[in-house]
Amino acid sequence: MQHTPDLTPEYIDDAEALDHACQKLANARELCVDTEFHRESTYYPEFALIQVASKEACYLIDPIAISDLSPLWVLMHNPDILKVFHAVRQDAEIILKESGALPLPLFDTQIAAALLGFGLQVGFGNLVQRILGKALPKSESFTDWLKRPLRPAQIVYAADDVIYLMPVYQHLREQLQARDRSGWMEEEQATLCSEKTYDNDPVSVFWRVKGVNKLKPKQLAVLRELAAWREQQAQKQNIPRRRIVADEPLLALARKAQLTFEQLSSIRGLNSGVTRRFGEAMLHAWQQGQQCSESEWPRPKASPRNSEGTEMRLELLSALVRLRAEEIRIASNILASKQDIAALASWANHGSFSTDNLPDNPCLHGWRKELIGNDMLRMLKGELCLRLDAETKMPVIDVLS
Repeated sequence: MQHTPDLTPEYIDDAEALDHACQKLANARELCVDTEFHRESTYYPEFALIQVASKEACYLIDPIAISDLSPLWVLMHNPDILKVFHAVRQDAEIILKESGALPLPLFDTQIAAALLGFGLQVGFGNLVQRILGKALPKSESFTDWLKRPLRPAQIVYAADDVIYLMPVYQHLREQLQARDRSGWMEEEQATLCSEKTYDNDPVSVFWRVKGVNKLKPKQLAVLRELAAWREQQAQKQNIPRRRIVADEPLLALARKAQLTFEQLSSIRGLNSGVTRRFGEAMLHAWQQGQQCSESEWPRPKASPRNSEGTEMRLELLSALVRLRAEEIRIASNILASKQDIAALASWANHGSFSTDNLPDNPCLHGWRKELIGNDMLRMLKGELCLRLDAETKMPVIDVLS
């Protein structure tokens, strides 16, 4: 069991106290960080609280009470201080928006845990329980963090997220080093350390519309224009996408071969108020998609099960991945996702297997290529097979001569 520091959180709600806290934290080599925010009624998250802890101190900083957080952002942007998060993506997004830059360098304990066999998206409370033997209270999980003043129980709950993060991080870092997986960690975090990751490109958001996989290419072109218009409106007004138009009406519009302004109100989910306010803009976006040339239509990913032999290859590759995952004690879905395995199984129908003709598949890059990707290719080429061991009755990997 790791040592857990006995820290008393200090609530910071004025500029002078913030300066003092940041001076005390400036010499730390690692800072554990978490944020609390709301985004139920807005497009952009509403920043409500930021928790920061070193090995010696813990501070809860109130961005509602303090208008100038620049001393804090200096810490977050200091390249000599490692910032530790659990499930960093949303925290990084709000820090980037509020401060203008990402909190680099960073370490995501959720990713580290996945690489060490704790599961793909293990929760922080679960991780604390398994590593430290400490059960964190869940009573404040649905707190309105914008409401002031915060109650003592809320302050303790928020502080725990960074106080216990330090020993969890130390344990995971030691295990990554001991098992020679620190390089894997760097590869996995590379995307999170790029500002491009947090760009919400309106042109590509249509792929996230629920039901997009049911549309044909031309309909996808229409949906792309409609979803881009909705995204821009949501950003401009800072309200959730669904408050502009929900996903279902967008899909219904994308399926229309003909559309007039008068027909808009017949679409389920588009009442007269919506059509009066946004009707002309939606009709224009629909027409833009309809007029898109065939060469620019989005192409849905083909189902890997449609081609001859693909499903059997998929089953063999999946078994290989599961076996290798058990060998190295890692979740199989982080070693190779179902989508990536299916894409490789489908590609084998027409792949030449030459080194200059390989698909752009995560299984064939970096540490995954070394651990599983090369063997997946060998299996597809008939150079490797699975069999049951006669004595143990367990599956083993054999190389065919």
